[in-house]
Amino acid sequence: MNSLKINNSINISPLNFGSSLVENRTVAKADDYLKNGYFDKAIDLYEKVIQHNPSNIDARLSLAKSYSYNNQYKEAIPHLEEYLKVKSNDLENITFLGECYKKIGKFSKSMEYFNRALSLEPNYDYAKRNLLDAQNLYLQCIDPKKAQKERYDTAIKNLTEAVKIAKGFFPKGYMDDMKDVTVTFDKTSKMGGRSNIAQYEHSKRRVSVTDEYTYANPKLTGAYLIHELGIHAKDNDPYTSVCEEQDAYRAQAKYWLENAHDVYDPEMDYVAELYSQSAKALDDRVAEIYRLRDPGIPETSYNHPPTGKKASAHSLSSEMSPPIKAYDIIV
Repeated sequence: MNSLKINNSINISPLNFGSSLVENRTVAKADDYLKNGYFDKAIDLYEKVIQHNPSNIDARLSLAKSYSYNNQYKEAIPHLEEYLKVKSNDLENITFLGECYKKIGKFSKSMEYFNRALSLEPNYDYAKRNLLDAQNLYLQCIDPKKAQKERYDTAIKNLTEAVKIAKGFFPKGYMDDMKDVTVTFDKTSKMGGRSNIAQYEHSKRRVSVTDEYTYANPKLTGAYLIHELGIHAKDNDPYTSVCEEQDAYRAQAKYWLENAHDVYDPEMDYVAELYSQSAKALDDRVAEIYRLRDPGIPETSYNHPPTGKKASAHSLSSEMSPPIKAYDIIV
């Protein structure tokens, strides 16, 4: 989502931190670095802010995120712990801390935080799936074969149910021409330091859901398969557009509002909330995000908007804009 480059610079030294204005400017600069994937630079600035103002817990949280996106989970932990001393009921970041402990192999400690989060919100899927994953990783240390079988069986069960959910959402026969598409849990591409939740690879006719969702509620995984299978893979072409992404998110939101009352997931809840306001509210946000992610993304693509016939690549571009591009579609 983040493609803007930061070119301005701020000269920072211990003497610069004499006012909140300088601190705010430094934090803003660090925020830009974090947003655009310059994690080392963001870390350096946040560390300087905290050195001069240890009580700035928002900077501590951003520093923890920067460290985690940079795969430095051990370094993120003390800042998250300080943050949670002030925001003790922050559900998302209690789970985030548990995830950091899980990443460094402290599975028992991680489970404490996941259970703490679930005591606050029993339907919080981020905590649930991480707890189950941590339990399996702990089991791997004791009985690797048993753990491997348990993970495999769970993946098959959950993915089968998620595909069933996606197929059931659309009209009968809608996916009859998609029997060549495979669906799997796998490693996915990263954007902004986080794995994509799902992606469609046209060259392989494959939808991959991040293996971090192996233990996710099938209703949640099903929502992302509706997005990928029901819209992107259905086209059977390698192109996407603002309009196509808007169609995909509309379908995903509609499903979530109708079927997921017993699953709490902030990302999907946000999508559904926008759609509840109006389809236009969701469309506007999707357009904003995807234009930021790829300034060259075209407004329309094959079958979006539906016209009854395929448009040509030439008709979807002009001398004033880049030609339509083929690339893996990501959520």
